[in-house]
Amino acid sequence: MTTRADRTRGMPRRSRVEPASRPSRAPLLMGGAVVLLLAIAALGAVGLSATPPTGLAEPADTPLSVSGTALPELSDPANDAAVGLPIPALVGTDVDGNPITVGPDDGPMAIVVLAHWCSHCQAEVPLLADYLATTGMPDGVRLVGVSTAIDPARPNYPPSSWLEREGWTVPTLVDDAASGGLTALGVSSFPGFVFVDAEGTVTGRFTGEMPMAAFDEAVRALAP
Repeated sequence: MTTRADRTRGMPRRSRVEPASRPSRAPLLMGGAVVLLLAIAALGAVGLSATPPTGLAEPADTPLSVSGTALPELSDPANDAAVGLPIPALVGTDVDGNPITVGPDDGPMAIVVLAHWCSHCQAEVPLLADYLATTGMPDGVRLVGVSTAIDPARPNYPPSSWLEREGWTVPTLVDDAASGGLTALGVSSFPGFVFVDAEGTVTGRFTGEMPMAAFDEAVRALAP
């Protein structure tokens, strides 16, 4: 009688073959996660940087130089306490990266204060650009701008690119991170207008969208 043990006696014994182990995906997943995090960090750094691709720091990376007494904050254009007061001198950089000074020795002039994220400013700038192209400032009267309340996290940044798209050729000072120019001019809403006579004193201030007929009347009153 042949048993199972007899049939297999003397035959080579087969060893058990272990299944091949699959390579772990953990390193691959971890590597992908690291790459993704680095990409997000890089995008965040670009989005929050105060230096746009042009290389111009917006807001200015150094505090604005302000000399003279700041104008009182505008609360009632009809009874403006700044009328008759000299404007302080603001020294900084313009949107082309060049030095610029806006002060009492530069009158007569109209100063327009702009914020890149302000919808009213976005409506006013094309009107002013068209006014300059078609009517033009009266002889001897200047228009200067102040780009202020600059925030890289808010829409329409950087302001220099926005102004360029609108064909804005007005000399425009770039305010600093503390909005020192805005504080010095005492204008708390946008757009803001400060009208200055030949003696460097304020003849009036206005905030909000200004009709071009009213703007034209105000600047013609400044003409020497």
